[in-house]
Amino acid sequence: MLRHLVLGVLVVSAVSAAQPKRNRVEKARDRQDLRQDNRQLTDDRLDAARAAALLRDYDAAASRNDAGRLASLDQAFNKHLVREIAESRVESAQAQQEVREDRRELKSDRRELNQDVALRRRPGVVADDVHDKNRDRVNLADDRVDAAKERMSRQRLLAIEQQLGPLAGRFDPPSVAQKRQLYAEVVGTAVNELGRDQAEKREDKRELREDRKETREDRRDPIR
Repeated sequence: MLRHLVLGVLVVSAVSAAQPKRNRVEKARDRQDLRQDNRQLTDDRLDAARAAALLRDYDAAASRNDAGRLASLDQAFNKHLVREIAESRVESAQAQQEVREDRRELKSDRRELNQDVALRRRPGVVADDVHDKNRDRVNLADDRVDAAKERMSRQRLLAIEQQLGPLAGRFDPPSVAQKRQLYAEVVGTAVNELGRDQAEKREDKRELREDRKETREDRRDPIR
């Protein structure tokens, strides 16, 4: 009996010691995500503004039938598209990394909840950990959606690059109209990316608030 009691105390102590460390790690990740959100939001605002300006210049040159200016703008759009494709690769990788981190957090939540039940902790403690698990399950679902959107956006940018290839050096009205349509889609992609950045920042702010709340709960009930 004494051996079981000592073992139970050791398990509770180990879990209690591990929880503050996990809270610190999660909050540090939240703050890092927010810093990355701010950088990405700034970069994508500039990208969207540049793309929109190029499209306006393209429309003006097309209205004048200025082949020289159209050729210059084709080069500018191609350079912009190359940068966007490179950035999309990085952003897609980041989105996948967030999904992996969410999976690890959810696994930790489930382990903690199982320990709650095994150690017969108070209903309030169990309820808090159920809430954490449900929250992280929602985060995982959201980040999977974000990762899928990033992947589709990248695939479409690559397809646009391929479609523009045969149109290079062509300035007849149908070719100009086709290029203009593709360029407009590039602008739309930049605007959509900006919207995803803003949504991601809101989500990361919410996660930081939730993790701060969890820390306060753990301090209120250190034995858990």
